[in-house]
Parts: sequence; C-alpha cells; structure tokens
Amino acid sequence: MKLITFVQGALLLSLSLQAVANETMMITDHAGNKVEILTQPKRIASLHVMSTTSILLDVDAPIVGTSTYIKLPGNTPYIRGGEEVFGIKFADTGYFNYGNKGSDIEQIKASKPDLIIGTVKYQKKLFDKLSKIAPTVLIQRYTPNIFDAYRDVATWVGKKDIFEQNYSDYQQKIARFKDKYTDELSGKTFIYAVPSKGQAEIKIRQNSGIITQVLFDLGLTRPQFLQDNFAPDDAGAEISSELIESLDADWFFSTYTSQLGAGPESIDAGFDDVAPGWQFALTAYQNNQFIRLNREQAYTPTFVSADYVLNALEQQILKNRK
Repeated sequence: MKLITFVQGALLLSLSLQAVANETMMITDHAGNKVEILTQPKRIASLHVMSTTSILLDVDAPIVGTSTYIKLPGNTPYIRGGEEVFGIKFADTGYFNYGNKGSDIEQIKASKPDLIIGTVKYQKKLFDKLSKIAPTVLIQRYTPNIFDAYRDVATWVGKKDIFEQNYSDYQQKIARFKDKYTDELSGKTFIYAVPSKGQAEIKIRQNSGIITQVLFDLGLTRPQFLQDNFAPDDAGAEISSELIESLDADWFFSTYTSQLGAGPESIDAGFDDVAPGWQFALTAYQNNQFIRLNREQAYTPTFVSADYVLNALEQQILKNRK
C-alpha cells in the first residue's frame, strides 16, 4: 500500500510540474504584437546581443542561442558585452550561433527554441517568419527608462522576481549614492560623447545603454546645448568637432572599445585628432571630472554594468576629494 501511495504521489507531482511547464500567458510586445508564450520558457533564442542576451545572462535565463559579433583579430564569434561584463566566451557556451543581429534563420530553426526574442528595429519585418518557428516577441532597444524594457524581458522569460529584487537593490544604491555625494551631483550636468577619429566629428549619445540611465537616475541633467538641440528621447547624433566648446558640462563621460585593442588613452588621442586643444574647452577635464569607461562594460542594460558605472564615478569623486 505504501509503495502504491508513493508511486501515486510521484505521478501527481510529475503531472503538476508538467502542467506548470506548459502554462502560457498572453503578452503584448513592444511592436504591439499579441503573443501567447510559455510562462517558464526553457530554450530561449536571443537575436540581439547587447539588448537581450545581456539581460538574459543577468537573470540567468536558459539561453539556447544568440546573435554574435565578430571578434578581431581571428574573426571568431563573440558575445559582445557578455564577454566583457560576465566573462563568458561564446566558444565555451554551447550556444547556437545566429550570426550578426540574428540573421541566420536556419540556425534559429536548428536550435528548437520555445521563445524567440528579437528587436523591433531588426526583426519587425521577419516577425511572421520567426513566429512559425516559435512564439516571437520584439523589444525596443531604446526606451526613456531602459529598465522598463528589462522588466518586460524578465517577465516574459519567467524571471520577473529576480529583476524586481535587483531593481530594488539598485534603487537603494542610487539613493545612498546621491545622499553621500550631494555636493558633486546636485544641480550638476553631464554629457556622454565619443570622438570619431579621422572624421572631425564627435558622437553625442544622449540616451545610451545603462551609462546615461544611471546618470539620469543620479539626478544629473543635460547641458544647455543638448536641451536646445535634442528632444529628451533622442538617442543622439554626430556633430562637428568645431562645436567642442558647446559640449561643456560638469561631468564628461566617454568610452573606448577594448575589443579593438583600445584603452582609456585612446579617448584622449581621439579628441586630440578631431579637436586639438579640446582640454581647454572642457571644464570637466580641467576639474578632473572627465571619466573614461570601457564601452562594452558600461553599455549593457544590466545591473552589473550599472555597478561598473557607479564605481567608476565614485572612484573619481573620492580621488578628487583627497
């Protein structure tokens, strides 16, 4: 009798777990598509590294494949951001390789996903084709609050509880940071810009990944030049390097790409090339409030990258206080 009861119990538990695994929910993605998806997907295909794969890694979601970038030299595929932020090399993952921006449809099919996550920008025209492979949802790469998109992705992959805990921790860090460094932050402006070496241009990135999200959350604001020339939701643009003086702000952030063999010094070299004498045009540089970041480490919409930006800013503040 006890054996029968045990077997019956095990069978009921198995059926219960299977029912949970097969539960679905109806969601509306960022392109307005209404899609029925599993509440706990087990094989997720990510078609954009920086916008989606990084989030999935941050919440430890079950990735089956990802789009990749080409790493030079060697032309080997790599997970941009995933390698710099999480130390994950594509060759060590066992993931299917969907190519640049998730363009390899055959590999997506071969990976047998139960959920495909793409972007409105790159996969909108392929939505119907992808939906024949598996339920497909699309996200906006840039939103006024980048964590809104993060929350949606986490919800769609059954990891919303992890997101909410991490977001709560992040908000507490921001509050403590603002309280601790009021003098350096209150009423201050910031700008994020990158020199376009050899082109006599400077790329302004007004809304760019976690970098600008963290700075806005800290209460820093846009300098007057940006307020006069860009709407708040504009991502940014390229401007002539002759306008370097217009980019003056209390804090100046710029980035370098380590995968290209660049380091912090490459930022200064780039500005030297496009705007000789730039140091004298920027009070942030003169006040030691010019911060150089590894772009991939600082850019991904993850809480790990948020910590990286906060730590870099704090180190500079403490250095200046000495």
